[in-house]
Amino acid sequence: MRIALHWIVACAVAISMARAQGVTTATLYGKVRSTSGEPLVGATVVAKHEPSGTVYGATTRSTGEYTIPGMRVGGPYTIRVSLVGYQKQERSGIYLQLSQSVRQDFVLTAQDVQARDVVVVAEQSPLLNASRTGAATSIDQRTTITLPTITRRIEDITRLTPQMGSGMSIAGQDNRLNNITIDGAYFNNSFGLAGQPGDRTGVAPISLDAIEQLQINIAPYDVRQGNFVGAGVNTVTRSGTNQWVGSLYYFFRNQDFVGT
Repeated sequence: MRIALHWIVACAVAISMARAQGVTTATLYGKVRSTSGEPLVGATVVAKHEPSGTVYGATTRSTGEYTIPGMRVGGPYTIRVSLVGYQKQERSGIYLQLSQSVRQDFVLTAQDVQARDVVVVAEQSPLLNASRTGAATSIDQRTTITLPTITRRIEDITRLTPQMGSGMSIAGQDNRLNNITIDGAYFNNSFGLAGQPGDRTGVAPISLDAIEQLQINIAPYDVRQGNFVGAGVNTVTRSGTNQWVGSLYYFFRNQDFVGT
């Protein structure tokens, strides 16, 4: 009886942990080809997150394609591609969006051929983009820092999505029908009194300085995102870097804010 009870408890904990998981990473993928258009097999693709020094790597498959899942969001990233007999190629300034797949293709020149300048030509995105996972608005840290805010709360940032209404009402739904996650964990008001913790007292539940990226999902095609009727507000916090940084802010009010 005791063993059966232990199994029941373990299964319940596992189910609750699985439900609490959310999308907190990004994916990098693409194809490596030669100048003649043939796929290159066994090419090494290394992506380095410059602020922290985190390194991710993959090897191209028989089709010349590679995939690096589970990467931290933000950037900038520096991507290096190398293969014996071919000129190495490096690309920097790559930023990854939360729960999105970013495509980076490379064309390598044979080593015995004199290397010329590589011209990157932007292509018009098709109407149906396979890297998109539904109607969503992604907001990076740079936007969060520069956007004017009054209350320093999440709703000052989520207003960038076109479906945003008054308060945290998104897509015409009550704010209590949203699903707010921080680093994959649920961050809703369990008592149903308001849309998020701190709404009743006007306190920000999380500092905007701690947010790396924020994404508002209206109708995602990703089965990992759900448990909402209005929108899924997916937030990931910042990670450490190799430099000491800090921030300071204060609130004030004087006669300049009062009309005559």
